[in-house]
Amino acid sequence: MDIKVIYEMNPPKVLYNNRFDNDAVNKNIGLFLSRAESLSEYVDGIHLTDNVLGVPRVSSLMLVSMLKGKGISIPISCTCRLYDKNLISMLQFVTEAIFCGVYSILILRGDDPIIGNKFFDVIPTNAIKILTEHNFNNCIKLDLSFPSKIDDGVKIKNKLAARPRAFVTQSISSIDNLKEIVKVSKQYRIDVIPCIMCPSKRNEISAQNIGLDWASYKEKPENFVREAASLTEKVLLCSPNSFEDGLDLVKKLKKN
Repeated sequence: MDIKVIYEMNPPKVLYNNRFDNDAVNKNIGLFLSRAESLSEYVDGIHLTDNVLGVPRVSSLMLVSMLKGKGISIPISCTCRLYDKNLISMLQFVTEAIFCGVYSILILRGDDPIIGNKFFDVIPTNAIKILTEHNFNNCIKLDLSFPSKIDDGVKIKNKLAARPRAFVTQSISSIDNLKEIVKVSKQYRIDVIPCIMCPSKRNEISAQNIGLDWASYKEKPENFVREAASLTEKVLLCSPNSFEDGLDLVKKLKKN
């Protein structure tokens, strides 16, 4: 089975030792672009996060333009983190994404910012509705984050009512939970893109921080990914602390 793999990448940070270092930022942008180019040979899409964990990072939209300028033609999607955006800045972000050639946008709340004021103006389900009302959905695909397990009936109903193009799950570790998500989403003709974290020593802290237990797939992650992919059209792989481990997993998946 040919697996469609999207790979998640975090843009470089903008602060080092709590200060802006032009040389460090420039160096890490170069490293990011180099990694994305090497990835593009093996994956079907790249997804760029937006200030993940509330840490200020280089603009994903600027990086999309850079990647396109390097001739990368695979679809590139971006997260739109709403925690530090109001309605106007959200509309601005989505508009810029359209003109940058972004394939799809994942709308999510995001974590508390590590610096600056905390405000949360627009909730993700309302954001999807507002963007749809204003015709943005006819110019770019709009996706919504989804838990790794269906447990809050009211929250799930609100997500279904928003009618996004797809649900992108939080990191999953259970095929049975994924089956339930697909079953519910299918009734509303909403696609599901399961997120799977690469199990490796260097990713253990990230897994612990989100309460992810990857014991069920640690030994043969490629088999777990293939099983997940048999239920959905695409999978989103992440390896937050080790690009090398993530790339190795991608290469295993692309071997027949």
